[in-house]
Amino acid sequence: MSLDSLSPSDRPPVRIGKYEVLKHVATGGMGAVYKARDIQLGRDVALKVLPKEMASNPGALERFRREARNAAKLHHENIVSIYEFGEEKGTWYLALEFVEGIDLFDYIRRKVRLDPEEARRITIQAALALQHAHQRGIVHRDIKPSNFLVTRKNERMIVKMTDLGLSREAKLDATRVTRDGSTVGTVDYMAPEQARDSNRADIRSDIYSLGCTLYHMLAGKAPFTEGGLTERLYAHVQDEPADLRQFNPRVSEAFMAVVRRMLAKQPADRYQTPAELVKDLMDLEVVARPASNRDILAGLAYGEADVSEEEAEPEEEKPIYHRQPSRKAVASTEPEDEGYRVAEAGNESHEAARSHGIPTWVVAVAAGALLLLAVLAGLLVLRRTGVLS
Repeated sequence: MSLDSLSPSDRPPVRIGKYEVLKHVATGGMGAVYKARDIQLGRDVALKVLPKEMASNPGALERFRREARNAAKLHHENIVSIYEFGEEKGTWYLALEFVEGIDLFDYIRRKVRLDPEEARRITIQAALALQHAHQRGIVHRDIKPSNFLVTRKNERMIVKMTDLGLSREAKLDATRVTRDGSTVGTVDYMAPEQARDSNRADIRSDIYSLGCTLYHMLAGKAPFTEGGLTERLYAHVQDEPADLRQFNPRVSEAFMAVVRRMLAKQPADRYQTPAELVKDLMDLEVVARPASNRDILAGLAYGEADVSEEEAEPEEEKPIYHRQPSRKAVASTEPEDEGYRVAEAGNESHEAARSHGIPTWVVAVAAGALLLLAVLAGLLVLRRTGVLS
């Protein structure tokens, strides 16, 4: 079945090799993605299909192969896995892990902007994915919210990096698919050096793009969105983004410092590796109360921009224990208070005994004996003072 025209409204092919196509998911610059079923293994996959007109272009086909090779080098919880790269009757495809969820761009759109603590947690997972790629010599070159998928696992948010279509090896390739001086990437999240020449992009360029993504999470928009293509590219090179606290007052100065370093114009002034970034993010003090798992998954679970107060229940906070004043400091000299203090001491002894495994009846007998002694002592005092003859 022909794939000459791929759009969201097109009816997808029923079968590609061992994959039964179930529905269209998305269409991008490198083709369409379908949800499909591996009929041999009985699992769902994301099937990325290269259009035939692009497959006839040697450069486009090589980029598709390169995406598969680079994806095959990566095995990490925060990166979408590749299962297979193949061709069926002239149709080239990638079979990838199918992630049940939404992309980060839609997640932000549903919630307008994110709580700083939630954004911090998401960025840590994204940076861990980049660190894994960095250790294996891969530069992504298209880090942006829509290339992170948000899902849940055991009631925990999981963020997965995807779409290595523009990725390249960090080392200089003998034969480059992208010609010198050309630009690839997404303008709103592109590092200044990548805008000048995509082949100059390295892991620090990905960190800049992740900084733009973090800014988008906190502000509800990318750092530079005004004007056309040329104006936005110029802004990445020359301008400073607006203060995040204009859009999100809960962002701390320490968090702002992390974002500013990620968005430094010169690569040498940024974090040099994602691991350095993760360390600083982990060292940040939590801003306001930590977002609960239900808060964090609200946009994913409910598909709403905001969550009501009843739905957004905070995590159970640990009780604050206040030191009680000493009984000795407030003890009374009245006889009836003496009995009160003995009973109070008995209660404290009871709690202490329970913690040490002493039977309750033993505690009761001991408390009764103490009470009897207190009464006898009171009678003796009264007799000696002449109150009782």
